[in-house]
Amino acid sequence: MKKLVLVCVLAVAVAAVAQPFHEGKYVITPVPPQVDGDSAHQFDVRFYRADLDLPMNSSAMTARVRVELTPRRNDFDTFSLHMVSLVCDSIRRAGNACTFTTPSGRLLVDLDRSFSNGESLSVDIYYHRSSGTENRGFYYHSRGTEGIPHAICYSTTEPSDARYWLPCFDEPWDKAERGCAINVTTPDSMSACSNGLLDSTTTNASAHTKTYWWSEHYPISTYLMTFAASKWAIITQWFHYPPSDSAYIQNFVWPEDSTDAVSAFSHNVDMIDYFSDSARYGRYPFEKYGMVEAYPFPWGGMENQTMTMIHQYWVVYGDDNGIAHEMAHQWWGDMVTCQDWRNIWLNEGFATYSDEQYTYHQSGRSAFLSQIQTRANDYFDEETSDPHPIYDPPYPDHLFDWGHSYVKGAAVQHMLRYVEADTNWAEPGIFFRALRAYGDSFRYGNANTEDYKRIHEQVTGLDLDWFFTEWVYDYGYPIYSLGWQGRENGDGWEVVLDLTQNNSSGAPAVFHMPVEVKVNWSGGNQTFRYDVTTSPQQNVFPVGGQPTSVAFDPNNWILDQHETHVGVAQGPSGQSFHTALRLAGPNPASGPVRLGYELAGTAPARIDIYDGTGRLTKTLLEGQRQAGRYTATWDRKNSDGRAVPAGAYFCRLSTGSESRTLRLVLAD
Repeated sequence: MKKLVLVCVLAVAVAAVAQPFHEGKYVITPVPPQVDGDSAHQFDVRFYRADLDLPMNSSAMTARVRVELTPRRNDFDTFSLHMVSLVCDSIRRAGNACTFTTPSGRLLVDLDRSFSNGESLSVDIYYHRSSGTENRGFYYHSRGTEGIPHAICYSTTEPSDARYWLPCFDEPWDKAERGCAINVTTPDSMSACSNGLLDSTTTNASAHTKTYWWSEHYPISTYLMTFAASKWAIITQWFHYPPSDSAYIQNFVWPEDSTDAVSAFSHNVDMIDYFSDSARYGRYPFEKYGMVEAYPFPWGGMENQTMTMIHQYWVVYGDDNGIAHEMAHQWWGDMVTCQDWRNIWLNEGFATYSDEQYTYHQSGRSAFLSQIQTRANDYFDEETSDPHPIYDPPYPDHLFDWGHSYVKGAAVQHMLRYVEADTNWAEPGIFFRALRAYGDSFRYGNANTEDYKRIHEQVTGLDLDWFFTEWVYDYGYPIYSLGWQGRENGDGWEVVLDLTQNNSSGAPAVFHMPVEVKVNWSGGNQTFRYDVTTSPQQNVFPVGGQPTSVAFDPNNWILDQHETHVGVAQGPSGQSFHTALRLAGPNPASGPVRLGYELAGTAPARIDIYDGTGRLTKTLLEGQRQAGRYTATWDRKNSDGRAVPAGAYFCRLSTGSESRTLRLVLAD
C-alpha cells in the first residue's frame, strides 16, 4: 500500500439474499491455522460471503454476511466479531435465530447451541449502514463531488477498517482459508468489481438492478477484501505462464479515462513478466490480476488481493513505480501476509524494493542508484524527527511512515542481498532463491520477521542474527568517517583505511556491515570488501600504485551517511584525523541540528552559528580539544535561549590554525 487504508462494504437487496450461493470452482489446499497471542479468539474463519445492496444515490447500504468458522475449543457457544458504524438487524444459524449484543466496536454473538472443537458452523448476519455515516473503510461519493463524472462506492481498509463495512474478525493473521465471495447489487446503469473472478451477472428487471457475483478462491485477509461500484470501462491485458498457460489483468476505469489508461498501463504485462520470472519471485500466485480506479481517493494505491485500487492520477498520467509496487504486493503482502502489524515492513519494504528493481530493469543502474539515494534522504529526514525501528512501529500513526516501513524496509532487502553476495543484477542468485523459499514455505499464509530470517539462514548457511538485530529491531543507521593514506612499503604501495562510526543516539554503536572501499591509483583501481567488527577500525591493503582517491561503498549497497578524507595527523590511538565539519543529520533540518566535527591535533576549538546576515547567533563550544572526532547539537535557540526562525544559517568551526564553514537550512 502507498499509505492507504482498505475497506469492503456489504449490502444486499432482498432479491439478492434469496439468490443461491455461488460456490467456488477451485480446490485450494488448506493452510494450517496460525497461532497468535489473542487467547480470546477461539475460532478460525474459513470463508466470508458478503451480499451488498448499494443504491448508489447515498452512502446507505443493506447487507448480509455469511461467516463460516471452526471452533478451537469445546462448548463453543459464543464468539465476537469486529463491527463499527454498522447496525446489526438479525443473526441466524441454520435458520435459527441467535441473540447478539453490540459492545463498543464489537458484535457479540450467542449461538443457538454449543459446538465442539473442530465442528464447522456458519452464521448469517443481516445488517445495514445508514446514509450520512462517516466515510471510513466504506467510501461513497456522489456524481459531481470534486468533479467526478459518476457516483462511486468502494472499500479500502488497511490496516483495520474492514470492520466499518463488514462484521468480521479483522486481524491479518486469521485468513479465510477458502477465500470469499462478494456479491454486489447496483442500479443496472452501473457495475461492480471485486476480488477474484466474476462468476456471473444477474439482471433483476423489476428492480432495475444487476447483481455481480464475484468469488476469490484463495485464502485472504479481511484488509485485502474489496469491492468498487461505478460506471466502468474494462481494459483487459493478457500475460502468459510458461510454457502455455495464460491469465489476464482486468482493469476497471471510468470511460472518460480509458484512452489515457491504455497508455498508463502499457507496462503492466512487462511488470508481471519481470516479477514472475522463475529466477525472481516465481509464478504469479492468483487466478487473475486487476486494477480499479478510485477518486476521490486519499492514497496512491492499495494492494487488494487480485484487484488493486489506484488513484485516478495513476490512470490519467501513469505511475510505473506505484503500479509495480502494488503488483509486487500480490506476492509479498497478499500471498504471504505479515503475521501482524508489527511486521508491516515485510509487506511495504518488499513492495518498495520491487518497484526499485523495476526501475533498474526499465531505466538502468544510474536511475536505480538515483532513486534509492533520493529515498534514503527521505528516511534520514524522518529518522531525525521520529526515530524508531522498522519492526513494531508506533501503532497506528506511524505504521505507514514512508521513510521507515517503505524506504528502510526496502534498504534492508537491498543490504541483505549484498550481505549474501547476490550482487550480479543480470543473474539473480541466492537472495532470490531464499525469497522464493520463503514464498513456498508460507504460501497463502502468514509470516513474521523471524520466519523470514530463518529461511534466509537455512538457504544461505549464514548467521543473520546480527543483521536483523541492527537493521530491523534497532534504531538508526551508520554514520561513517573514512580516513585514508597511501604509503610505500618495501615492494610497492599500500592503502591505510581508518573507519570510524559516529552513530546517532539510540542506534547501535557499531553496525557490523561488511563495507566496500574502491581505491584508485594512476592506471588502475581495486575494490576491497572487508568485515567491520569495531569502531574505530584500521585495515591495510596492498595496491598497485600510489593511491590518488578512494570511494566508500561505491555501489551504494549500504543505507548510511559517510565522508572520506585523507588522514594528515595521528591521534592518541594512532588513528589519522583532519579538521572537518559536517552535518550528521538532514539538510534542511526540521529538528535539532546535529554536527559532526573532527580535529587534526590538540588545539583550542570553537563552533559559532551565524544567521544569514552574518550576526552571531550562538556559540556551541569553546575550549581546548584533543585530536579526534566529536559531535555537537544545536537546539535551534540563540544565546538568549529563544527559538530562532527558519531560514539559512552558517556554522563555522575554528581551531588554532584552521577553520571550516558549512551552510545549513532550518525548516519549519
